[in-house]
Amino acid sequence: MTANPRFGRVATGVAQKLLDTFANATPGVASAVLLSADGFEVASLQAGKGSAARLAAMGSSLSAIGSAIAKEAGIVDCNRMIIESDSGTVVIMNIHDSKPPMSLAVVANEHSTLGQLLWAAKNLCGAVARAFRE
Repeated sequence: MTANPRFGRVATGVAQKLLDTFANATPGVASAVLLSADGFEVASLQAGKGSAARLAAMGSSLSAIGSAIAKEAGIVDCNRMIIESDSGTVVIMNIHDSKPPMSLAVVANEHSTLGQLLWAAKNLCGAVARAFRE
């Protein structure tokens, strides 16, 4: 799925630029997708069209599952989910205070460092939230 009408050309351009900067500054990022809460791709990088749409849909589902688990556990909300393997990492982060609500899904290869990836992704989420609040 591609971005729905809530995201104009300027907004998706800003999102794309932020994603590109993130990828260039963060070692090991293989692909990333900014997605709406309902699973639409807002912007993506280094992923084929079908792959980005699937990652957006799955990222939205994982974000919802994480939030449901967090509420059930009594910890209010889920900020991020991390899936690790020997060959890489997938991080799904909620972007708080963005209008409309969004998340970030990042796929990183074995050359990434988890701490650096999380720090850069958190900074990206903050920048996206600021850009989409205005």
